[in-house]
Amino acid sequence: MGDRWAQWLLDRRFGGDPVARERMLPGLMEFRDRVLAGAAIAAGDIVLDVGCGDGLLGVGALQRDPAKVIFSDISLDLLAQCRDTIDDARAEFVHTGLPELEAIEPGSVDVAMTRSVLIYVEDKAASFASLRRVLRPGGRLSIFEPINRFCHPAPSGQLWGYDIRGMEDLGVRANAVAARYQSTNGPMLDFDERDLLALAHEAGFSEVKLDYRAEVALRRNESSWEEWLRHAPNPLVPTLGEILAEALTPGERASLAEHIEARRNAPDGSTVAKNAVAYLTARV
Repeated sequence: MGDRWAQWLLDRRFGGDPVARERMLPGLMEFRDRVLAGAAIAAGDIVLDVGCGDGLLGVGALQRDPAKVIFSDISLDLLAQCRDTIDDARAEFVHTGLPELEAIEPGSVDVAMTRSVLIYVEDKAASFASLRRVLRPGGRLSIFEPINRFCHPAPSGQLWGYDIRGMEDLGVRANAVAARYQSTNGPMLDFDERDLLALAHEAGFSEVKLDYRAEVALRRNESSWEEWLRHAPNPLVPTLGEILAEALTPGERASLAEHIEARRNAPDGSTVAKNAVAYLTARV
């Protein structure tokens, strides 16, 4: 199925479950539509989709009458996927990524847009500088990023959105294994919405605007525990089931699964869910 980026985006993100994928689509389409609205694509624009993935943003941009949409990604497998599925003479496919964007000429595009890309890049200041470099005067930037710092740390009585009260010690061990794969000091957690504003301003962008949405709500996880274990939170980590296999014995895993399913189906089985996202737009 390709490299780790393609494997995650096309399969491991939703645990290989088409039903879970369908549940994700409304949220993904909302993110796409807001980024495209912020990009204000006009007829004849040259548009750069940075970290295009499976092409969700770029395909939406093609519907807005641009002269060209450049689909760029560090994953050759995802670029091949886009090339195979997008039949449009205005689409161009370029192997490049942040922070350098080496394959994109300075001042060569009217619009640059990204969706959940900076969370994987350590040097965010260099990334904003590259985004400004490739835009011509008057060019627009439109970005969406989840603000993962808002959600961490999770309450001790929760594990990955499930109620584990009474079995917190197993959660501590599972989280310790997860931390070996993804540091709390890494690029997914080393910024918030204020940092995005500052980085864009310091890179020389003007008219920098940011819409921030945060939510704290009671929510019941729609996926069964077994379904959720097939899911990988991002391309850089194993599935949750693989993490638990490292952290716990088979007996402990069975006890945890029984406990979680019982709590999930209980009348008070909802847990506190925290979520925050940011949309940033700017001009050169």
